[in-house]
Order: sequence, then C-alpha cells, then structure tokens
Amino acid sequence: MYKRILAPLDGSEMAEQALPYVRFLAKDLQAKVELLRITGGVPLEFLNNQTIHPQDILDAVRNEANNYLNDARRRLDNVGLSVSVSVRDGAPADEIVEAAEQEPDTIIAMTTHGRSGMARWVMGSVADKALHTTDCPFLLIKAREDAEIGPDARVNSIIVPLDGSDFAAEALPHAAALARPRRLKVILARVTPSVGEYQSYMQYSMIDASTSVYTGPYEEWSRDADANAMGYLRQVGEKFATDNGVTVEERLINGSPADAIVDLVHDEPDSLVVMTSHGRSGVGRWVMGSVADRIVRHSGSPVLVIRPKEAGSSR
Repeated sequence: MYKRILAPLDGSEMAEQALPYVRFLAKDLQAKVELLRITGGVPLEFLNNQTIHPQDILDAVRNEANNYLNDARRRLDNVGLSVSVSVRDGAPADEIVEAAEQEPDTIIAMTTHGRSGMARWVMGSVADKALHTTDCPFLLIKAREDAEIGPDARVNSIIVPLDGSDFAAEALPHAAALARPRRLKVILARVTPSVGEYQSYMQYSMIDASTSVYTGPYEEWSRDADANAMGYLRQVGEKFATDNGVTVEERLINGSPADAIVDLVHDEPDSLVVMTSHGRSGVGRWVMGSVADRIVRHSGSPVLVIRPKEAGSSR
C-alpha cells in the first residue's frame, strides 16, 4: 500500500524524532525512504555582503544540508533500509508537497516542531500547511524537547476513530496494512454524545426573543445511538479481524470526540492513531478534521492522517 516514506528534516533533534517511526514503517512495509532537507536559499544576512558571492553561499548551504542528510541516511542504512537524500530550495510546505506527490503511494512523516533560523524552519506551521495541502497520507509525530531518540519506535496497538461514515472508514485499509506485519492489536473507537450533549444540541431559540426549550426523550435517543454505534463497530470489527488475522477491540465512548480519543490514547501506551481528515458532523457525529488536529496536539502519540476520497453513503 505504501512504497515510499518522505521524511522532511530541518537539522534539529526535534525533527529527528520522526526517524524511529520512519524505521518502523519502512521495515514493516518494505518501503524506501527519502530524507528531505529544504534550504531557504541565500540567508538574508549575506545578501548585501559584497565580499562573498551569493552562489558560493548557496552552495555552502546546500553542501551542509547534504552532509547532514547523508549522516542521517547512514544511521538508517544500518538497519538495512533503502534510503536516499534530496535537497530542495523554496517554501518548505510547498516543496514537501511537491516532493511527496512526485511518486505514488508516498507517506509524509514529520514532527510537529523543529527549529527556526538560517536555512531552518518552524516545523509546526510547515506541517500544518503541508497536511492541509497534500492528498498523501501524513504521519505527524509530536516532538518533545527532552525526548531521547531511540533506534526504533514502540507501537503496540493501532487506534482507529470511526464516526459511522464512509469518509472515516477509509482509514481501515491503512490500519490493516500497518497492523498485519506485527499482528498489532487494533482498537476501533466510536464516540457518541452524552445525554447532556443531546439536550444542549436540541435546544433552540424561537423568534420574537422568546425562548422555547425542547424536552425530548434524550435518554432514549442516547441509548438508541449507543446501540446503533456499537452494532456498527462490531460489524466492522468482525470483518476486520477475519480479513487481517489480528486482534480487534471495539470501544464505545460517550463525550467530546477529541477528548475521548485523547483519553483512550493515554490509556493505551505506545499506540498509533490512524484516522481520516474528514468525517461528518451533527448530533451524534463529529468533524474529523478538528478532532485529528486536537489528537495530534494533546495525545502525545503519532497520528497517521488520511485524506479521504469523495464521500459515499453514511450510516
């Protein structure tokens, strides 16, 4: 399903925290790796320097970038991976997307933070722009200043948030491709509103400044929604387990979607979240894009974000 992993690096240890996950994916998926460094051209502080030719400065910046990438490549070569390096000039997010889309079946893997300065860039804004621009699967790893970079990532389970839509279900083949090589446990999670959230959603204001509160059978709606959601999870889970030979758990959670998934991730150490960037919205449903963003920022676990194709039917 994946043939290439593109890993943008900016020269910082924070950016290199993506490399253990690159190794993990590349070994299991037998995918080649391309390490990418993007320079900003000639640094502004040297543009008016009459003693140094701009091309000499640009060549020095590119050489430094190549040397850095080759050092990182040698570390990955030690585990038997096929690794190449490339240096590009330009706007980082645009160059990442262009490089990724040169070959099909490419995953972009990068951290949410790096560093800024000469020939470097702020990874958070770059990752956000690239994520919202490309159609490639995007693995985001939250970088930590005090984290140690180990030889391999530890992934014990895969969490797949679902909302009942065909949009969200497009994450399932990606989860299967990652789960099969190591027979990782897959947790299918669905979040439904609490009774209080149903009540809040259904309240509405009438015209002429008078307010009418609809007092519907919220408890009954909540029970029905939970029963339908659990039935959907079991149906999907049974097929997933049969097709892929892995252990599947179904989790139904009431509450705020992003908070519920973040709590689930905290309860499942060394997990990888695989989800789509879009789902559906409304009572009993949620906007997957905003949920994905909050999970990346607050869970601490890596998140593989899939941009779905055009939606089909929903349940």
